[in-house]
Amino acid sequence: MYGWRAQIGFIVPSNNTVIEPELYNAVPEGVSYHFTKITFSGPRNGKNMDTGEGVEVLARGGMDVIVYACMATSFVDAGLWEKETAEKTGIPTFTATSAVKEALRAVDAHTVSLVCHYPKDRFDMVRKSFKEDGFDVVSIESAEESDQKNVNRISTEEIYRLARKADTKDADAVCLLATDLRSFPILEALEEDLGKPVISTNQAILWKALNFAGIPPEVPGYGLLLSGEIPEPAAAD
Repeated sequence: MYGWRAQIGFIVPSNNTVIEPELYNAVPEGVSYHFTKITFSGPRNGKNMDTGEGVEVLARGGMDVIVYACMATSFVDAGLWEKETAEKTGIPTFTATSAVKEALRAVDAHTVSLVCHYPKDRFDMVRKSFKEDGFDVVSIESAEESDQKNVNRISTEEIYRLARKADTKDADAVCLLATDLRSFPILEALEEDLGKPVISTNQAILWKALNFAGIPPEVPGYGLLLSGEIPEPAAAD
């Protein structure tokens, strides 16, 4: 049986071509990943978590965990969506946004520098979302790519440079936002060069999903968070 330890289901925007290959490079033995794609009927304004049949499809597959893997639409009301979906399916469920914030808490980060691809008109929404959960955003650097089809074309070299630029002495951690922003190849180099934790959305999603499934998140090569040295997040209700 594939996924004899855990089967993890992901709801992913149809344009995203990054999260699947990134996670397929970091699969613990006995764990299987299952992806369903969705399209959006409205703007990605931080609160358009329209999953359509995605949740039902994954629940029918007997997933152990369901992940809503989109940052841009889960900045607002993530907790409500998680609660309602978990009650409906009986399956532990979380969003990309909550995974990132829990990962930041796990590495004891209170101030954070952000790297993203969002246009500047979304920065206030992003800052507000983090502030509401107790984080002080000290800087934001962005590739400012508004065409979703082009986000996966942003090179890891550019992301690395943006992270170096975003980092300040006041930041406890640097955070790379978006599930379609490539990050896995540079996580360890960034942590080495910056001397602090670097959290990426896909890394945080994997860390939290494995914890929810009761699998130790020990996946070498992808930064401190997945080193096995970080405490577990709070259990799902």
